[in-house]
Amino acid sequence: MLIKFILIGIGMALGGVFMKNWANQQYSLQGIGLLFLSSALLSYSASLTYYGLQLRSTNFSIATILPIVINILIVLLITISYYHEPLSIKQWTGVLLGFCAIALLH
Repeated sequence: MLIKFILIGIGMALGGVFMKNWANQQYSLQGIGLLFLSSALLSYSASLTYYGLQLRSTNFSIATILPIVINILIVLLITISYYHEPLSIKQWTGVLLGFCAIALLH
């Protein structure tokens, strides 16, 4: 079950990365900007479709929390490693609480 939600979280995070790169292209709808926007929309759509299918067989509270927490953790790792944006103590506390939430729900 956890692997399904990890895939959903990765897809949502990937969509976020593509959307950030599109925003960095100053919202261009030509060339590479259009590629980033299309990739973001495709990634979001595929993740949400797969998420909808998982709602059929999973408890709603778990199916809602797990992908969101996994998405946040992946986005934080990308923010630190790729974009080199700093995180505050409050944000690090949120990361720790996210790991605790995954441990408690699993």
